[in-house]
Amino acid sequence: MNHFLAELRRRNVFRVAAAYLVAGWLVMQVVATIGAAAGLPDWADSLVLVLLIGAFPIVLFIAWAFELTPEGTKKTEAADAPTGFKPLGPSDYVLIAAMLAVVVIGGAQWARGPGVYGDGAGRVPTGATPIPESPEVSDSSIAVLPFADLSPEGDQAYFGDGIAEEILNVLVRIDGLDVASRTSAFQYRGEAYSIPEIAEGLNVRHVLEGSVRTDSATVRITAQLIDARDDRHLWSDTFDRPLTAGAIFAVQDEIATAIVEALRGFLDESVPEPVVAVAAVTDDVDAYTLYLQARSLYLGRRDLGQVMDLLDQAIARDPGFAQAYAIRAGATLLLVEYSETSRPLEDLHAEAARFARHALDIDPENATAMAVLANSQAFQSRLLGRWADYSDIIAQFTRALDFDPHDGSARNWRGLVYLDMGYLDLALNDFQVCMAQEPRYAPRVENTYDTLYAMGRAEDGFATYRNALNAGLVTGEWLNFGMLAHFREDIAFTQAVNLASVLPRYPRAGEIYEAFLNLDENHSELGADAWRYAESIGNTGEYMVAILLLPLDPSNSSQNPFIYWQSELHAWRQLDRFKDRMRQTGILDHWREHGFPPQCRAGEDDDFDCD
Repeated sequence: MNHFLAELRRRNVFRVAAAYLVAGWLVMQVVATIGAAAGLPDWADSLVLVLLIGAFPIVLFIAWAFELTPEGTKKTEAADAPTGFKPLGPSDYVLIAAMLAVVVIGGAQWARGPGVYGDGAGRVPTGATPIPESPEVSDSSIAVLPFADLSPEGDQAYFGDGIAEEILNVLVRIDGLDVASRTSAFQYRGEAYSIPEIAEGLNVRHVLEGSVRTDSATVRITAQLIDARDDRHLWSDTFDRPLTAGAIFAVQDEIATAIVEALRGFLDESVPEPVVAVAAVTDDVDAYTLYLQARSLYLGRRDLGQVMDLLDQAIARDPGFAQAYAIRAGATLLLVEYSETSRPLEDLHAEAARFARHALDIDPENATAMAVLANSQAFQSRLLGRWADYSDIIAQFTRALDFDPHDGSARNWRGLVYLDMGYLDLALNDFQVCMAQEPRYAPRVENTYDTLYAMGRAEDGFATYRNALNAGLVTGEWLNFGMLAHFREDIAFTQAVNLASVLPRYPRAGEIYEAFLNLDENHSELGADAWRYAESIGNTGEYMVAILLLPLDPSNSSQNPFIYWQSELHAWRQLDRFKDRMRQTGILDHWREHGFPPQCRAGEDDDFDCD
């Protein structure tokens, strides 16, 4: 045996085997990394592995039988006598180190799971632990992940997002399909999870992933649908098309059609044949690219000034681009809430309405524009005290949701209007439906716990608030002081009082907390002092200040709270100013026509009372 091992070493069989294993591992890494970008089929990895394994014994036989000499390849001569052990040379140490590196890296990859989403190449993971069958996971459920950006500069994530969003928007309209929300699915962008892990996290059976690569003239879109239950492909394809708006919409349509066809067997047979159609919103690819950049920022409520500038450029290129006008209107309206601006509210709302109406002139069924118009009317009534036709506002929101039932903003905004009017059960229903559709939509979370608390369901409200904190779903710009005091969260309460938008560095923050624990007592002196402090720092117009101080001294300010119905505002609701506001804004007119909320009752003549 020792003689045989020595002979193997003399003939360099060990060296060749080690070099082959290292080279083979490198080949597999290259194929796995660039496969999608090169347009290789999904079975390319497996084919390369089979070829490498099949060639291994052939390479070892050649190493045994032949040797490479300065005169060329010659048959290896048999040794006259055992050569014994020869000391290791530098090349041997290099091969040993390479083998150890391959073993360590390969072992780490195996332990982590052989397929990982988010490697930047859009590859579909293979070999990951499939998700178990579960009655809680619908067979017709699917998540659409953001398509990976394979552009050379890595600066076109918005393009992949746009492709995925358009496909998702088609799929959510297919009866019988259970589609994970955009905010839930897109949180897995770039994360190192296998497809089965993502499916389990989103509670879906199927996952669509893909990649996008563009240059100056062409676009390559790759997509693959995976059944996470057994981690297998149901469909995949690669599309190489000219970089035109028409070609992009056609590819989106083809992908959506293929997905519906692949999942047709999971749908109820009684459901009518689904109609799949991706609307071509513009025929100008540059306008579409600008729009996608803007929409990505708009959905994240970031850089709204840049959103408006990008959309202005898109509209200049295509004056008939209805959805660009609609989102331009929405961004203008959100400036008040999400950005610092010195522009008067009246100007912003007039501008938002102008863009929204222009969108509706082009596309009378544009749900975004309908919702923006309705929200503008409600917002002006809420903040400026203007009279509004609340029946018409609700009708506009409802019509928008008829056209797009998955518009989270429209549903959340309608819930806020119901909350303004005191219809807390209707508000909660809208917020909860919005939660089911968009679990990671932060404003909806805050509105939900505020409504629960106002309904007297303090425990449920606080649990919602705590869960939102744990999940990172709070904006940091809104807090419910009454709820924090109710549950004796003194540190959170006083920290909130010190926010820049409330009473930063106010020396009596602790006293305000103690006052909230005993609101039946007279706290007018403290309230008046705090109002003076707010005025000295220019914060009297902040709605958080009104929510904090009106429970202490409701008669010492003309300010109104953003939400009227929390128990801490009982004394404020007894003032003539509250009743005048209900008359002034049109809410009382709506009550008289459609019914008072449970906490309010009609009185004689034009009077009413609220608890």
